[in-house]
Amino acid sequence: MYRNAEIDVNSAATILALCLLASVTPSAVLLGPLIVGGLITELGFTPQAAGNMIFAELSGAALSTFLALYWIPRADWRLVLRIALVAMAACNIVSAFLVDAWLLGVSRFICGIGVGTVMAATLLVCGMTRNQERVLSFWQMGQIIFASIALAAMPSIFSAIGIRGMYLMLALVMAALMVAVPYMPRGGGPATGVAWRELPAVTRRYAPVGLVGLLFFFVAMGGVWNFAERLGDEAGLDREFIAFTLAAVSACGVLGSICSALLGLRWGRTAPFVIGTMTLAASMLLFYDVGSAAQFVLAAFLFKFGWWFISPYILANITTLDASGKLVAATNFVIAFGQALGPLLVGFILAKRAGLDAQPADYAPAIQMGLVCLALCSLLFITVIRANDRQSRGANAAQRA
Repeated sequence: MYRNAEIDVNSAATILALCLLASVTPSAVLLGPLIVGGLITELGFTPQAAGNMIFAELSGAALSTFLALYWIPRADWRLVLRIALVAMAACNIVSAFLVDAWLLGVSRFICGIGVGTVMAATLLVCGMTRNQERVLSFWQMGQIIFASIALAAMPSIFSAIGIRGMYLMLALVMAALMVAVPYMPRGGGPATGVAWRELPAVTRRYAPVGLVGLLFFFVAMGGVWNFAERLGDEAGLDREFIAFTLAAVSACGVLGSICSALLGLRWGRTAPFVIGTMTLAASMLLFYDVGSAAQFVLAAFLFKFGWWFISPYILANITTLDASGKLVAATNFVIAFGQALGPLLVGFILAKRAGLDAQPADYAPAIQMGLVCLALCSLLFITVIRANDRQSRGANAAQRA
C-alpha cells in the first residue's frame, strides 16, 4: 500500500494539480458538440456515426473502472497517471490521421481508457479532501477553462487543418499535463483496501440508488449537450455564431461552479439540488424549439450554468457515502457510460426516424430524452441527499454529546 505522508491533499498545489488533470478528462464531452459537427461536416459521418465516436471514447472511460478497482489499492497512483497520459497523447496523434470510422472508434476507445483513469484518480483525491463540495467546484473550473479555450479555437483550427488539428492539440495538452503528476498522492491509505461487505449499511443501501440516479443525470447531459450544435444549426443559425456561443457559455458556466463553491452547504444539500434541476429543465425547454439567436444563447447559458452548479453537489453526495474509493470508481463508470449512452441513444432514434420518413433530422428527441432522464434522476437522488443529511445530523449530535 502506498502512503500519502509526503502529500497534503488539501494543499493548494495538489488541488491545482487535480484541477489541471481533470481539465482534459471529459474532453470528448466538453468538445462534443463541435466534434460531432466536424465529423458530420468534414468527414461525411452520419449523426449516428458521429455520436458513436463519442460513445466509443466514453465507453473506454467507463470500462477503465474495472482496471481502477485493481490499481486503487495496489499501484502507485503517479505511475498510473503517467501511463494514462502517454496513452491519451498517442491515441490523439493516431486519431489525427484516421478517416475510417471503425479504426477511429478503436483509437477513441483506447484513449477513453486513459481518460477514465485520470478521471478516477482526480475524483478519488477530491473525495479525500476536507471540503469536497468546494474542491469539486474547483475541479470543474479547470474543465470549463479548457472547454472555453478549445471551443473558441475550434473554428480556426477546423478552417486551417480540420478536425485533425483538434486531436493534435489534445495530444499536446496531455503531454504537458505530466508536470502536474508529482503533486498528486501515491495512494489513498488503508481505507482503499476495505471490502464491500465491510462498508457501512447506509453505503450499501443507498449507493445503488445514487449510481442509478447519476446515470440518468449524465445520460441527459450527454444526450442534449452533444447535439447542441445541431440544434442551433437546425434553427438556421450561423456555424461560427454557434461555435462562439458554445465557447462563451462554457466560459460563463464557471459562474455555476463559483456559486456552488461559495454556497457550499450553507443552504444544505436539497435546496441547491432543486435549484440546479429547475435551471436545467428550463434550459431544455428553451432548446426544444429554438426560434431566435437570443433564445439559443439563453438556453445554452442556463444549461451550462445548471450543469456546473449542480454537479459538485451530486458528486459530493456520492463520495460522502464511501471513503474506500470503490464507490468513486463506480461513479467514474457511471459518468462515462451515461455521457456515452446519451448521444448513442439520440443518434439511434434519429437514424430510425430518418429511415421511416426520409425527412431531415429532427433533434427534438434529444430534449425529450433529457427531460425524462432529469426527472428520474431527481426522484432517485433526493433519497441519497436525505440519507446524507441524516448521517450529518447524527454525527453532529454525537459530537455535541
